[in-house]
Amino acid sequence: DKVAILSPAGIINPDYVDGACRRLSSPGYVPVVEPHTLGSTGSYSGTPLERLADFRAALADPEVRAVLCSRGGYGAVHLLPEFPIAEWLADPRWLVGFSDISAIHAMLNSRGIVSVHASMCKALALREADDADNRRLFSILEGSRPVYEVEPHPCNRFGEASGRLRGGNLAVIADLIATPVSPFADPESTILFIEDIAEPIYKVERILWQLRLRGVFDRLGGLLIGQFTEYRPSADHASVEEMMERFFRPYSFPRAYGLPMGHIEENAPLLLGATAHLEVADN
Repeated sequence: DKVAILSPAGIINPDYVDGACRRLSSPGYVPVVEPHTLGSTGSYSGTPLERLADFRAALADPEVRAVLCSRGGYGAVHLLPEFPIAEWLADPRWLVGFSDISAIHAMLNSRGIVSVHASMCKALALREADDADNRRLFSILEGSRPVYEVEPHPCNRFGEASGRLRGGNLAVIADLIATPVSPFADPESTILFIEDIAEPIYKVERILWQLRLRGVFDRLGGLLIGQFTEYRPSADHASVEEMMERFFRPYSFPRAYGLPMGHIEENAPLLLGATAHLEVADN
């Protein structure tokens, strides 16, 4: 099958796209680099219309069965008002990406389409073909569903939950609250996944308060906490996890900390929008 590579947001290093093409070709995929993937308009790969045109070009080719976002960086939200969702619904394909791409995941998931929260061109280019996360990604694209077991974290809250797995980058999805594509619209049936990079602890806490005041945590099914990276301890909290442990103490939903997903080298892929089961125990 063909895999379209496009840039919904920031400018991408061409070497990473070339490397990703080689990595995709190795197991037999046919990479297709869309016209504006390597473009440059200010800090973006193109105007919103140009970036949307690349999505439409990918969707117009029935042999394209996956769309790989080249990178994140702010800008994906520009595409939501005119996003070709009708075309995607008519013939769904995989969307692969993370970070700012969480905005597009949210749109697809809100319409019942499952998508892949996973690393993008840089990781594909720099990792070996038999890298564990590359193998997991290709396996998902070919129809399997991942099962993860992680080491227990001292902040975990035991319990079980089933529901739709939603979420992504916390700062990105928080800005979608009260929009038609909000991942928080149906918290009772949601297992929420969150991660972030370079956000001060107080800003993460402020987002959590926003969700608390909207009643999200009163009804949430379960919570997966990925990696929060590139921040400094504050006078109030030694770590994001310590702040969250205090913040979530009043809530009984199961919580798993320390998942290997986020802005880290080992960014294990997740199926956002899929039905998931979470079990948190002492092992």
